[in-house]
This record gives sequence, structure tokens and C-alpha cells, in this order.
Amino acid sequence: MKNEKGISTWAVILIIALLIGAAVLWSRYFAKPMATVMTGGAQQAQPAIEKAHQASDAVSRANKIAEEAAKKVGEDPGKQQE
Repeated sequence: MKNEKGISTWAVILIIALLIGAAVLWSRYFAKPMATVMTGGAQQAQPAIEKAHQASDAVSRANKIAEEAAKKVGEDPGKQQE
């Protein structure tokens, strides 16, 4: 029975060592290229993001102007009735 426990302990140690080794290899060979691809994608998307921000700002300005116009239109009839 003692021999079987020893084998299972070594199996667990071996699995943990393989996981650590896989993590080291992944971080060394795959993490940097993956980060480069992801940041490259962000750099390519930056012009589209800026255009979206500009469009959002334009819509916000248009909404403010529409609200101000609606307030003025709402005020004018009240002044004319008095």
C-alpha cells in the first residue's frame, strides 16, 4: 500500500511540474506575440474609435440644441397668451 501512495504522490508532483512548465513556456513564447496582436488591433481600431467619439459629441450637441429649441418654443406661446 505504501508503494501505491508513493506513486500517486509522484504523479501529482509530475502533473504540477508539467503545469508550471507549460505556464512558463506559454508566457515566454505565446504571451508576447498575443499581446502584440491585441495592441496592434487596438492601434488599428483607434481611428474608428475617434470617429465614434466625434459622432457621439455631435449627437450630444444636436440634442442640446434641440432641447434649447424645444424650451424656446414652449416659452413663446406662454408669453403670447399673457
